[in-house]
Amino acid sequence: MKFIDFFCGIGTIRMGMEKAGYECVYSVEWDKHKRGIYNVIFGSEPEGKDIRQVRGFELPRADCWCFGAPCQDFSIAGKREGLEGDRSSLVREIFRLLREVEEEYRPKYLFYENVKGMLSSNKGFDFLEILSEMASVGYDRIEYSLLNSKNYGVPHNRERVYTAGHLRGASTRKIFPIGETTTGNLEQLNNPSHSTNRLYSSNGIARCLRAEAGGKGAKTGLYLVGNTHPSGKGMNGNVWDSKGFCPALTTNKGEGMKVLVREATKKGYAEVHEGDSINLAVPGSKTRRGRVGKCVANTLDTSCNQGTLIKGRIRRLTPKECWRLQGISDEITDKVRAAGISDSQMYRGAGDACTVNVIYEIARRMS
Repeated sequence: MKFIDFFCGIGTIRMGMEKAGYECVYSVEWDKHKRGIYNVIFGSEPEGKDIRQVRGFELPRADCWCFGAPCQDFSIAGKREGLEGDRSSLVREIFRLLREVEEEYRPKYLFYENVKGMLSSNKGFDFLEILSEMASVGYDRIEYSLLNSKNYGVPHNRERVYTAGHLRGASTRKIFPIGETTTGNLEQLNNPSHSTNRLYSSNGIARCLRAEAGGKGAKTGLYLVGNTHPSGKGMNGNVWDSKGFCPALTTNKGEGMKVLVREATKKGYAEVHEGDSINLAVPGSKTRRGRVGKCVANTLDTSCNQGTLIKGRIRRLTPKECWRLQGISDEITDKVRAAGISDSQMYRGAGDACTVNVIYEIARRMS
């Protein structure tokens, strides 16, 4: 089966589709940094750049069009401009392209991915408009499902809406619901330079080493408050070292050392144990909830500003670890790093990506 990958980013939809045995015949991406990463991974840059300049009648024949238009205007973390925003409105370009293709040559499937906030954007009317547009160009059998990456082999709490449109008259298979695969564990997502005491599962995610520092049953930690940032000053004015560790620890006499991270909860904090993730963004906030992920990483954003507790110290996740959380193989990651791609662009690429494992599970149900 052949597919086209619109808004392809660093190419994680392509990775999942190709893992299922499908062939990419065309891709589109605007961002120059992501185009560069895509070139390193796949050997050439996306054929299309500005989707507004692409013409439907010039596109190669394909069985599936995949697209995950920019999500910022749908996200609850944004201004919620929805389909009227400059970025998320680009999804309308897909329907323009389809109208430029004769119905008999249109793909059998439309495959659309976006954030959970799309369902509530503009009180749900934005998603309704998208479904109506699909129906108007011949996709009148539509399925959608909210899937979480943590249920498909990676320790990453990432909820996304996946929508499949079936072309009328085409012989297509029902896709949703899909079952869950083995859930991953973040319990110790170590970089080899930080520890040699690692045990990796078959999907490349390091499992937990539940050693408690300070003796059996003791809890370790630090109170994450104040001007904390992985690239600058950390707790109590300390500076993070070259390996990403912050040395500051607060000792609570009689209780051992604890890691207490500020959250907007009844206690005002959440306790962190070995293997938990910590969202390091806006550390001084008194209103943020869900800062601690219990053995899973919270949803990666373009900053990938997350850490994990290793032997009583908080360390920021490395780019390789963030790419693992999206189901990207170490072979691909090492290739990108060897090409000189900066950490900031690797973090950004991971935050915008789809999870390869989820794409694969969906793709293998197409025919």
